[in-house]
Amino acid sequence: MKTIFSIFIGAAIAVSATLIYQTYPPVGVLIGILATYTAIWWLGRYFGKRRYKFAALLAWSLMILRAGSFGVGHELLIQGDNSGTALLTFGFIFGLVAVFRKI
Repeated sequence: MKTIFSIFIGAAIAVSATLIYQTYPPVGVLIGILATYTAIWWLGRYFGKRRYKFAALLAWSLMILRAGSFGVGHELLIQGDNSGTALLTFGFIFGLVAVFRKI
């Protein structure tokens, strides 16, 4: 149950980061990245295990990669511009930092 909750949190934070990153161009990306870091770090504090943080990061990565790839109608939720690339790159890096940070 804890793993399912972690996967849900990771997916939810990915959806929210995807939707907010283009709202206010520099601020939206920062909010998305910081929310990613905070949510993954919080899961480690709440459950006390690193595996739950890793499950959340895996769910976050899958959702973000899906949002950054073309859909059936050739639409993109995460564009290939500076903001989208920053969200993909720095979001994953900050997620890794949150996973490997001591609990």
